Amino acid sequence: MIKILKLIIINIFFMTTLYAESKVMLEKYTEVIPLGVKINIKNNESEPEFLNYVFVKTIDAPIRKDSSINSQEIMRLPYNTKMKVLEKIKVGKNDWYKVSIKTTTGESVIGYVSANLVSIRKFRFEKMNKKVEDLSNFLKSEAKLGKELVSTNTYIPNPKNENMNRLKDKYGVSADQNAVGMYGDEIIYIPDRSLMSIESLEGDYAYVNVFSIPEKPLKVHKRVLSRNPVVNSNFKKVIVIDLENENQGIFEKNKNEEWELISYTLNKTGLESTLGFETPKGNFIVPVAKYEMFYTDQYGRLAGLAKYAIRFSGGGYIHGTPIDFEENINRDFFLEQKDGTLGTVEGTRKCIRNSEAHIKFLFDWITNGKVNRKSNDQRPDENVMVIVF
Repeated sequence: MIKILKLIIINIFFMTTLYAESKVMLEKYTEVIPLGVKINIKNNESEPEFLNYVFVKTIDAPIRKDSSINSQEIMRLPYNTKMKVLEKIKVGKNDWYKVSIKTTTGESVIGYVSANLVSIRKFRFEKMNKKVEDLSNFLKSEAKLGKELVSTNTYIPNPKNENMNRLKDKYGVSADQNAVGMYGDEIIYIPDRSLMSIESLEGDYAYVNVFSIPEKPLKVHKRVLSRNPVVNSNFKKVIVIDLENENQGIFEKNKNEEWELISYTLNKTGLESTLGFETPKGNFIVPVAKYEMFYTDQYGRLAGLAKYAIRFSGGGYIHGTPIDFEENINRDFFLEQKDGTLGTVEGTRKCIRNSEAHIKFLFDWITNGKVNRKSNDQRPDENVMVIVF
């Protein structure tokens, strides 16, 4: 009998040890902006609750006491619920997130959720900062070599969404609203308002170096090039969009010529559909902003409006939460419902949706408060760049 008990104890110890050893830490998450990123926050109204979080992507998700499907279920959370994430671990062949959840009483509960039931989002501030520096270095080096800096202008408004050209190049960029670039016999589409330098001119054509496209130079027709606004290599304002994580960072150059993070927030980006396209990747310059941007339904009829729209490429704007005309009677309710989806999954027609609080800050920031009250259209009095990656 004693031998049997000893054997059972040994087996229990062995299984416990095996289970503990099978846990592998994959990543730890902190709620701290990296030291390498200079911070000078000028807008606190739209800061998200977490820098790193997961959200439920299924109908619901059980939160368990430990990282095992056999562990006790603490609670069950519905679709789209965001949770602060602390760790990612692997147990056997399965990945789990350790999360912190605030209850209705204000307490923080620690639990585990299967990685199969959630998606993770995080702010990659260092990568954003690097993207800004890379663009700055490219424009400065090209200007130093005596090359003219320009952007493209190929946007033709299409409010009824008619005859959209969905032909794509090898990078997945559509022909719609974009310029045709030739690299030998290969066609590469250049998104509207892309930043570039002119390598040389030849008759009706120009050879250009588009920063966001590896193939250089590309042959384009001169008519697609724009000098309005004039591109300044010493630009000071940048909006950086992270498509993978559905968030953004706003950077401004200070008096010491250093880039500072002045704001960050969650957003929603484009999804290809019958009415729109994915948000294009690239490096763009803002040509215009609007107090109000009206939008249409699938039949081309006016359906609603979004406030403070900042155009960056084609019909793509950074704008506030869109509200249909019939929703306006209960506007605050619909704002809250729609803003709850920011930072989760894509779902616009191409645009980048912000909360109204943050887009109002951006609008005032890009115009420096110098606005023409008699016009819906406003033009920044200095370069504002948009980087989408």
